[in-house]
Amino acid sequence: MTEKARAWVTVAGFGGHIKATRTTLTVRKKNEERQYDIRDVGHLIVVGGHTIHTSAVISLLRAGAFISIFDADGQPAGQLTPPGMGDAATALRSAQNRAFGHTYALAFAEKAMNERLLAIERYGNASGWDLLYEGELEFLHRSREEYPFLIKMDELRRLHQMSTDMYYEVMGRTLPGGLEFQRRTKRPHPDPVNAMLSFGYAVLYSAANVAVIAAGLDPDHGVFKEGPGGLVYDVIDGFKPTMVDDPVFALARAGLGRGEYETGIGRCVLSECLATRLLSVLHRTIREERVTAVVRDLAHSLKTGENFSPVY
Repeated sequence: MTEKARAWVTVAGFGGHIKATRTTLTVRKKNEERQYDIRDVGHLIVVGGHTIHTSAVISLLRAGAFISIFDADGQPAGQLTPPGMGDAATALRSAQNRAFGHTYALAFAEKAMNERLLAIERYGNASGWDLLYEGELEFLHRSREEYPFLIKMDELRRLHQMSTDMYYEVMGRTLPGGLEFQRRTKRPHPDPVNAMLSFGYAVLYSAANVAVIAAGLDPDHGVFKEGPGGLVYDVIDGFKPTMVDDPVFALARAGLGRGEYETGIGRCVLSECLATRLLSVLHRTIREERVTAVVRDLAHSLKTGENFSPVY
């Protein structure tokens, strides 16, 4: 009998109260209260400003659940890991330190570029090619073909960033103009599409972070990305187009009401209704088992020296 998948519990926005007994997790927001069997919770994801009791932290960790915390813009602040999940990884992390370099960076970059090209082509085939300026698709394909010939990491990063920026600019043309999304922006985000993308990436990051830690890898030692959570960002890059971008862009194209977000305070804040609606979609599109499979393949490659070719 296969083990039952344990649920995510996501608390987003502001003003939530999270507490627990030994058996029950309780989340109260405004006049709504939800309760969960602690044994069924595999991951508590907290995004924004909320109150969490130590009773919830203790009960969840004892039950083997992860707790991930993000700020209101989806920036990861940290993660609490159940005892033992991060231990016994010295040998694998040593292999990670020795082996990471151009070969692994190229694998991540090529796969992510493929997924973004497929996203553009899916939309073009379904809705027409007016979204592209002359030569843009050829440039993206040519960029992908150039990756293997770039020897220096700085060159690889620069081309990857340029291609990724172009992808967002192209997809921005498929969205209603009133949403004012033209490209990815830095936080705080001024428009609802960027805010939704960051929200979705936070949920995806959280799932990948669990898989990376559980595999015994160092989440902060990336190959393509550098800094805290670097490896997690490497892993999720190729999953973003299908697991987050597609559903976010679909919601945006279907239309967002002015009451679903607020932009008059120097940043865009998503309403509780829109965050809940987005979460219900993300819980279907973010496939943890696929993320975990890529992480396991990476760990296997580091242990054995076999070729790493992530399947997204």
